[in-house]
Amino acid sequence: MSDLPTGQNPSTLPPPPVVLLHGAGMLPTMWQSQVEALGAERRAVAPWIAGLRPGKRYELSLKTAAAEVVGVLDRSGYASAQLVAHQLGAMVALQAAVDYPERIGRLVLSGAVVLPGRLALTLQKTAIRVMPSRALEQTGLTRADLARALDVMAEADFSSRLGEIGAPTLIIAGQSDTAGLPSARLLAEKLPDARLELIAAGPHPPLENPEAYNRLLIDFLG
Repeated sequence: MSDLPTGQNPSTLPPPPVVLLHGAGMLPTMWQSQVEALGAERRAVAPWIAGLRPGKRYELSLKTAAAEVVGVLDRSGYASAQLVAHQLGAMVALQAAVDYPERIGRLVLSGAVVLPGRLALTLQKTAIRVMPSRALEQTGLTRADLARALDVMAEADFSSRLGEIGAPTLIIAGQSDTAGLPSARLLAEKLPDARLELIAAGPHPPLENPEAYNRLLIDFLG
């Protein structure tokens, strides 16, 4: 696999770009700490997930969103990228790694749902219903948009395809995320080249403990 921007001489090889994919009900700016930690020498891109960007709506699906990630690479002239992703974004990253294996270098994932639990998703939908309107307005989404995002996660089942993903993968989970730890452990077990790291956090490690998360991220991406 080449990490070269299209047409670039190997002697001037830059680090591959890092594409950061946000969670449902979150903004791309959730990655501000990680973008700063990656520094100017790495090109970090935090796009909207296709289907969630306000004012530019696609039918939300993992396949459409994964194709748009690759579209970001094509428009920027890059052959491949590293993906850093949380929650719904992590599901999109897994879909991209299945559909476009030659375009994905390394994966850093948190909050991915391998075997969706209806009870957990029902609880998340309940949380959406009581989400403050001001917080919802900041995302530019409606409660129905967020509920649809959770439905997409509930419909996904990567359990039979994880063996196809050869990208080296770092899974970061919060030690107190009792709902998410089973999926994180299953993901680490089933992916051919993966390891799991636990940090002091709950369900949102990049936001709740950015210092520990960023140390693992930088070390893994090299």
